[in-house]
Amino acid sequence: MNLFGKILVALNLVMSLVFMGFAVAVYSTHQNWRDVVDRDPKNESLPLKPRGLVYQVQDLLDKNLELGRKIDALKAEVSQEKKLREVSLAVLETEKEKLTKDIAAKTQEITDITADKSKTTAAIEALTAEVGKKSVELETISANLEAKSAQVQEMHEKIVDYQGKLAQAGATLAQLQNQVKDMLAEKLRVTQVAQSPKIDGVVRAATKDLVEISLGSDDGVARGQTMFVYRPGANAAATKLIGRIEILQTTADVSVGKVIPEYSKGIIEKDDRVATRFN
Repeated sequence: MNLFGKILVALNLVMSLVFMGFAVAVYSTHQNWRDVVDRDPKNESLPLKPRGLVYQVQDLLDKNLELGRKIDALKAEVSQEKKLREVSLAVLETEKEKLTKDIAAKTQEITDITADKSKTTAAIEALTAEVGKKSVELETISANLEAKSAQVQEMHEKIVDYQGKLAQAGATLAQLQNQVKDMLAEKLRVTQVAQSPKIDGVVRAATKDLVEISLGSDDGVARGQTMFVYRPGANAAATKLIGRIEILQTTADVSVGKVIPEYSKGIIEKDDRVATRFN
């Protein structure tokens, strides 16, 4: 190959590289205008691309339609407000006319009263003299009324005092009656307990408020019955009364009772003794 051929080959290679560079530049700056216009916003393959121009225009049309609706609603609201103001204005005009007539009537009435003032003055003077006489009579009556009021007040205070004493006596009587009833009930209970055979058992379990005992209905224990709880000692003198319980529930051989707080003298524990009588 001669020199001219070598030059052509080299020139062909250079031009190929130049055209290849142009092709790469055109490809890198290429843009699909159909995609720009019709790009679907729901297309997940283009998450970073903006919405197509068609959808953007549709959004603008939707916003324009919504704004038009809001403008129509505002116009209707303004029209309604205008009608209400016109009605209010008409009512105020009617009230104004009525007040104008009332003022005219009152003005005429004042004129008539002023004309009769001289006559009224004479009548007032006569009434003033009569009132003076009545005032003297009223003072006398007031003095008598004050004296009677003092007497009534004194009587009222005595009545209140008597009522207080009567109420106090009634409360004392009721208290005494309740004490007598309690004493009779306690006497009856003690008599019944003394006459009934003594039942003795053991505390199987105990909490702050409830106690389970080893006695049941087969032993003669009944619901509502009260029993003594004691802790045996070396002798009778060392035996200690712990408290009393009221039977709430009973089965054939086990019963449950509640602790009666007012009779409590200690904490009931397991293996304490329970009996119908403590003697």
